[in-house]
Amino acid sequence: MAQQQHTADEDKFVASTLQILNWGRQHTRALIIGGIVLAIGVLAVRYYLDYQRQVREVASTEIRTIRAQLLGGDASQVVDQLRAFLVQYGSSEYGREARVLLGHSLLLSNRASEAIEPARQAMEGLGDEPLADRAAFLLAAAYEEVGDTAAAIQTYERIGNSLESRLLRSRGLEGAARLRAAQGDRAGAAALYRQLAEQTPEREVARAFYEMKAAELQAEGLAAVGLPSSEGP
Repeated sequence: MAQQQHTADEDKFVASTLQILNWGRQHTRALIIGGIVLAIGVLAVRYYLDYQRQVREVASTEIRTIRAQLLGGDASQVVDQLRAFLVQYGSSEYGREARVLLGHSLLLSNRASEAIEPARQAMEGLGDEPLADRAAFLLAAAYEEVGDTAAAIQTYERIGNSLESRLLRSRGLEGAARLRAAQGDRAGAAALYRQLAEQTPEREVARAFYEMKAAELQAEGLAAVGLPSSEGP
């Protein structure tokens, strides 16, 4: 009985093998074409990966060279280089850094209006990318330089409410408070200084300064509308 079962299994195996061989003979052309297509696909993927690696290497070398030039010379000299870099490699992993460097260079070259767009693009992902955080400060500074105070305040406040670093959040809120006070919005500035005080540990001297500024601005605001200060007699 076992022998018969074994023979039956062998017959099934042979039959299935012959069936596969017959199918292969009938579809030889399809198999050849499929193999060629697969080989082309593998080569295309390999070529693409190799091309991407070469692009990264070239972009990395170029951005390092531009960075060194910016540190060692006139910022205006690298503006055209950075713009050319962005045309070629703007979508690469170095695109954000190039936009930050371009915004920085334009701002230093007294071309703040031109610095706004690269800084705005580079700050996408604010709070998740250190370079985006730096771009946000560049953008706020550029808005200040061109006199768009409302946009500068909005950017500083976004920094102050988005970043993880307490130091950077404080710098953002300080910028917004300074501009609100300069515009005569004492109540808004006071609120920001109170927010700064709340997020600053009691042991730090800065907390007392923020509390003092908030009280001063609140008193000035009340005096401006003819109301007595709650801290007065």
